[in-house]
Amino acid sequence: MTTTADIRAERERVCSAYEAGGPLPWFEYSEEEDALWTQIFGVLAGKHEQFGCARYLSAARLVQLPTEHIPQLREVSESLWSLTRFRLAPAIGSLSGPQFYNPMADGILHATPFIRPAAQKDFSPEPDIIHEIVGHAVMLADPDFAELYRRFGRAASATRSDQLRTALARLFWFTMEVGAVMEEGRLRVCGAALLSSASAMESLADGDLREFRIDDILASEIDDGVHRPALFVAESIDAMLAEVRHFLEGVVD
Repeated sequence: MTTTADIRAERERVCSAYEAGGPLPWFEYSEEEDALWTQIFGVLAGKHEQFGCARYLSAARLVQLPTEHIPQLREVSESLWSLTRFRLAPAIGSLSGPQFYNPMADGILHATPFIRPAAQKDFSPEPDIIHEIVGHAVMLADPDFAELYRRFGRAASATRSDQLRTALARLFWFTMEVGAVMEEGRLRVCGAALLSSASAMESLADGDLREFRIDDILASEIDDGVHRPALFVAESIDAMLAEVRHFLEGVVD
């Protein structure tokens, strides 16, 4: 009888055996895992119509994630490559800063193939395939966001300062993970951690909403274990992209 531990060990083996630049492996998922994806994705899709930013909704229509089974990293990667020349690579759990950020300079996002436990269907404190694909990968179908991810990667690769690495991690967290903007007078989300959590989107109005200032962001601590993090709300998505781009250009220069 194949146990959950056996399945995890096999996926970890496959991820560890992956060679950069090679064809992405194919992961086998159980009927229960596919059913969990269908349940979670169905709820999230409805929340995205309510709370997702316009760019996310447009990108989601381009990527066209399946509703009845967990998508393969290979399939999503091929879609992203055709759209913005980004690719996915398999990863096991959380990565160190350099392991996660640096490859983005070359258009590579590391993503785990594991799906969250059913008990955490509304919010997972750990990275999982829903966070990676529904959150990050869909946004990477937008050219401006894909370019910003690359800029984060270049900035992370260029710096040798621990202080600056911390600043980059905080800026990434409060924009690419829990980014929030105003659109037509309403609060919308563009960050992967929010887009992959039904409970986080449902509780937006009750959150700690702050004005988007990069200096304040860089002085704020990251808490990725809560479903209602502090949010720095930009006046528009274009304004957020412009300010982050300007900061990252200064790092690389």
